[in-house]
Amino acid sequence: MAVLEKETNQYYKINFDRCAVRGLTVFVNFSAYLTTAEREKEKEREGKWSQFFRKLRENLQAQQDGLFAAIEAAGFTPEQVLSATEENKIDAAKYPDIRELQERWNALEPYEHLIGDSLYKIGDKEMRCIEMNEDIAKQLAELGFEDEWILDPIRITAGAEVEVGDYKGEPISQEFYYERLKTVMGETEDC
Repeated sequence: MAVLEKETNQYYKINFDRCAVRGLTVFVNFSAYLTTAEREKEKEREGKWSQFFRKLRENLQAQQDGLFAAIEAAGFTPEQVLSATEENKIDAAKYPDIRELQERWNALEPYEHLIGDSLYKIGDKEMRCIEMNEDIAKQLAELGFEDEWILDPIRITAGAEVEVGDYKGEPISQEFYYERLKTVMGETEDC
């Protein structure tokens, strides 16, 4: 969901996780899209993103469950297989198969945040280059990842937080924050 301010022809999106009720005052945090094409690009990608991140989270959980099942099947507890010299690592010399499961999980796990943080480009901020080996790239592609998401991110010009009035006990939702944002804007249209 986004709002188009008709007078300026500017699209705005609330950042729901950054909106707040502090005391009895409502604050809305928002970002402005660079162009209408950026909003359309986001609309096209949102469903794919949701599906990808759900599949990635499920895959990571399945890998972690498999790791713990392998430890249990070997007759150990997680603490018993840890290396004496490497912090939070399974002893590779004693349990190479289990360590391989841990390494596979550890290799994929950071990409949830790396990709999530690269879907949007704010202003002229330099984007972090995400490096991945062929195996990781293949795993991510199988889960629905598309390179263009990070090579051509959604461009946001800037953002801000505005006070939008007193809180009167209404249910908190995205719609609540959008309706409140509209009260401090000119004529708007939902997009």
